Amino acid sequence: MTLRFLVLLSFGTVFVSPLFAQKWSQKKVKIEVVEFPTVPAEQVSRIAFNLFAEDAYFNLEDLRRYGGNMDLLKSGGERLSGMKYFTLGAEAEVVDVGPSIMVDVAIGPEKQGIPVFSSEKVKSSDGEVDTYWANVPCRLPMRVRIASPEGEVWDAFEVDRPLVVRYGNEKISTRSSSRGSFSYSKGSLKFDSEEALRAGLESEEGSRFFRRKAVLLQLSNVINELETRLFFLEGKVELFIYSGRGKHDYTELDAARDVALESLENGYFEGLSSPMETWRKWTEKVDFTDKKAKVTRGLALGLHLNLAQAHLYRGEFTECAQAISDARALVLPGGEEFVMLQGLQDRLMKRRRALAANGGFEMSAEAEREKAPDIKNVIGKRSENKDVRMIQPEDRYDEIGKDMASWASVAVKGSPEDAAAKASEITMEQRLGGRLQQTIGGMMLQLNPLTDPDLVGDDFPEEILAIPNLVYLDISGMKFGAIPDAIDRLAALHTLVATRNDLEDLPQSLGNLSGLKKLFVSKNELTGLPAALTRCTQLKTVDIKGNPIHPDTVSQLKQMFGEDVKVKHD
Repeated sequence: MTLRFLVLLSFGTVFVSPLFAQKWSQKKVKIEVVEFPTVPAEQVSRIAFNLFAEDAYFNLEDLRRYGGNMDLLKSGGERLSGMKYFTLGAEAEVVDVGPSIMVDVAIGPEKQGIPVFSSEKVKSSDGEVDTYWANVPCRLPMRVRIASPEGEVWDAFEVDRPLVVRYGNEKISTRSSSRGSFSYSKGSLKFDSEEALRAGLESEEGSRFFRRKAVLLQLSNVINELETRLFFLEGKVELFIYSGRGKHDYTELDAARDVALESLENGYFEGLSSPMETWRKWTEKVDFTDKKAKVTRGLALGLHLNLAQAHLYRGEFTECAQAISDARALVLPGGEEFVMLQGLQDRLMKRRRALAANGGFEMSAEAEREKAPDIKNVIGKRSENKDVRMIQPEDRYDEIGKDMASWASVAVKGSPEDAAAKASEITMEQRLGGRLQQTIGGMMLQLNPLTDPDLVGDDFPEEILAIPNLVYLDISGMKFGAIPDAIDRLAALHTLVATRNDLEDLPQSLGNLSGLKKLFVSKNELTGLPAALTRCTQLKTVDIKGNPIHPDTVSQLKQMFGEDVKVKHD
């Protein structure tokens, strides 16, 4: 029996994604899915939630003392927009005793950044006065282990999202108790000077107030991720099918897209075979260095995304991982494209682990669905329960880290999601294409030892010579040792920067670059320059500083070039 993911579809309109700079078309598809837990579904009924922290750092009294905890938990965002969270057969609950599943969350070391202080004028009985507050960047990693009551790890993850914690100029409510009852008194946290604000933030009271906010903000992020692994999710997921757009003929890609959409509409995933073959064929046509090519980096990325999504919904996880890996080789870390690939990898990971945990589970249409508990609400409401054992006064961050590493060495290492996290090996054309920038009159390429340390000391990459309309080339510090005779293939080149390249001579073919205007070859081992450079009629600047060129030779070079060329020398 195999795990079945239910998929229904509805189509959006054709539009152009800002991701691909209005050169490639895409059609949006909204897929209604039922995603399964990444842990055994039948075990998610009695959930024990334990937050481990040293008592001196964070404890239940910190949680109880101030109001507004629910607001902090909810500030991290509600559950995934448009998704329904549910369990099957029995209603799940968060319990203290008799759990069927254990969720252990361990708080790691806190690291605060430099506070950013701000102020504003507020009205008071004495007129307008200044009040101050600080926004403090903070890192507070949390490790999460999901396990059986006997200690068998079913899933694990770490959340280390950067936080910004505000302190000061805010309303607060403080808990007071008497004769077994409690109440909150409203107040405000205001400071009349930056010095007072600093003192408050550095005080024990201020530190605990700050920690409470940091813990709850990061805990909100943890729960957002946790609930997608514990519960069934039903809702809509958007994906895009990409094709080409522009002066080239993309009829074949458009036809493949239409077939793919029709196949998805009917839930006939075998029907994706033909479009996938087309997409694979077109990825081989990519030209990374010609921005006017039929298939450039952007379209190639879109085609790999098409393949990754098709493989994902066909349950072909290894092939999906390869497509994501191929796409990673085309993007730079940190951008919008990178984040999109991270999301796709996350979907791959959860689907594969759901299959591993629930491979023999089949959900029938008649199965009773129970609304899953909202763990943020549970934590917020239980904070006043004197018997609650949610916060445990122990530091288990390292212990859970070891458990995670041990579990990952078996469950994650070598898995499709592990492979998807690594970019495929890139070609020199891909690397150069990623470095190309638009400039006046054509393209600009810059290589340097910081971004390309593995190329330092190698031969000049011949692939550079195939870049059309390259007008500016900078290879400073690359120590290539020689510039190839075929440099004149770069017919549009007007600036060549080749300082610190261990050059002992320059090729006569430089004289064929009729548009060359600037030549920078300082700090090399040159003893002269080729006479052929006099054929470069637009040449204006030649920099030969830091070369062992005899003064008499420098004088001869000045005479050779004439007054229209500025020769920079020692």
